[in-house]
Amino acid sequence: MDSPRKPTELFLAFDNLASNPEETLNIARELSYTGEPFGAKFNLDAMLSPSKPFGATVLVMKQLLGRTVFADIKMWNGSRTMESVVKTCVDLGVDFVNVYALADTQLEKAVIATEGSETRILALTVLSHYNDAYCQKWFGRSLRQTVSDFSRYAIEAGCHGILLPGTTLDIVRDLNTIKVATGLRPKWYKDSRHEQEATPAEVAKAGADYAVCGSPVLKQPDKEGRIAALKRILDEMRQAVGGVFPSASNKKGGKLRAFALCRAMRILPNKLT
Repeated sequence: MDSPRKPTELFLAFDNLASNPEETLNIARELSYTGEPFGAKFNLDAMLSPSKPFGATVLVMKQLLGRTVFADIKMWNGSRTMESVVKTCVDLGVDFVNVYALADTQLEKAVIATEGSETRILALTVLSHYNDAYCQKWFGRSLRQTVSDFSRYAIEAGCHGILLPGTTLDIVRDLNTIKVATGLRPKWYKDSRHEQEATPAEVAKAGADYAVCGSPVLKQPDKEGRIAALKRILDEMRQAVGGVFPSASNKKGGKLRAFALCRAMRILPNKLT
């Protein structure tokens, strides 16, 4: 009898960090204190905020709250620029950073910049906001074929993993790489943000290593609702494959140092204890 597969891990998209850092970090804290495992994804606007240094946020999430950090930069730039940005992410201790698979040969130096570190580069294939018509217009092929081709380009370029719509996981099942599914939407939550939507159970069964989700948890009206939604999504992914989540590990070493530093940099409110 086969042993249960490791469940898909969750990245929560803390997209309001730039506009409302105090509330966002308090929500991260309240969810972390449940003991449930999840990583934290932050967008480019949070990294560019002049008032809240992103390095301090990484310290909070990793050392104080014990979370994996995904810097959602979506880079597609020249070789030198991408190498420089990735080196900064390595220095900050970011776990994952993403680039567009379309960057192609410009990716080489960025990949080399991660050597000897724990930072991993994810290649973005197609955003879950798009559909077949978009891919036919710009790439002359279906969405599924675009994801398949771009995934293989990214792996050949040395990227450590791929970002793809959860609806397309089946076409990369044979690829030995980290797979991060986007467009996660449980059946009990409805909005119109994503053209490509997949449920927690669907992405888990299809072999996603990670899945990205924000609104179904973070747009709940109160603390109790957010905690319940987080638990429900994690349960749906775990039950889909019969696996067991590892416990979230708040790293005690350096925890007080991280807290003191971030308080001094005014990234934490006094009530975050």
